[in-house]
Amino acid sequence: MSDQISFRLRQVKITASAALALIVGFYPLYAHAEQTGPTDKKAMEVLQGMSDYLAKAGTASFRVRSFFDQVRKSGIKIKEARGADVRLKRPNGLFVQSVSDNGAARTVWFDGSKLTVWDRHLNQVKALDFKGNTDALLDHLAEKYDVNLPVADLLFSDVGKALKDTIISSEYIGLRTVQGVECHQLSFESTGADWQIWIEADSTPLPRRFAVTYVTVKGEPQFMAQLDRWSIGGAIDQSDFQAAVPKDTKKASFAR
Repeated sequence: MSDQISFRLRQVKITASAALALIVGFYPLYAHAEQTGPTDKKAMEVLQGMSDYLAKAGTASFRVRSFFDQVRKSGIKIKEARGADVRLKRPNGLFVQSVSDNGAARTVWFDGSKLTVWDRHLNQVKALDFKGNTDALLDHLAEKYDVNLPVADLLFSDVGKALKDTIISSEYIGLRTVQGVECHQLSFESTGADWQIWIEADSTPLPRRFAVTYVTVKGEPQFMAQLDRWSIGGAIDQSDFQAAVPKDTKKASFAR
């Protein structure tokens, strides 16, 4: 997994070891940004509206379909794709299941006391004891293990803060249609990346698409994610966050 790119706008760190991902992703972004460019009031208001809406949700589930570049030593960029289903129950329930176009398949469970990662294609499982909520878990994984879950910023209880920490400038582009849904298109410049987000332009301001260009990385790789099949506030059984791994699965250590 060392050549995978991990998507997280909350932080910016471009190092070889940081290119590790559990499920879906790209080069993680680490560093707090000081806002130096123009700020578009409407763009920031729409972004905050999405954050406020997601913060009220006790539960959320959605599908992520991502396409991203792998930059070879030759400089050629190869497109790869992954799909993931995500379920979140605040404060401490998380389930992610993904499949890559290269055959990699993974399932992740977090129940408030243990994180379990099952690499189904390898028949291998690793576990990490951790007591706390999902916010603390995501920070712990990024800071100690250089691990980033797919679209991790959307899983935080304060999405607006997680995204705003890296913003240098912002711009409201206008209304666009994503999979038949009218959305606000917003554009941002941050430390290490230029990114855009499309947010539903109605009473359910859900994120529908991300697009990121990593401007400080050789080859300027790009990432795009489509988010759909949203369910906000629905019932999610606690058993969904309990690991269910076959007995013959090989055990591996959880490390950087």
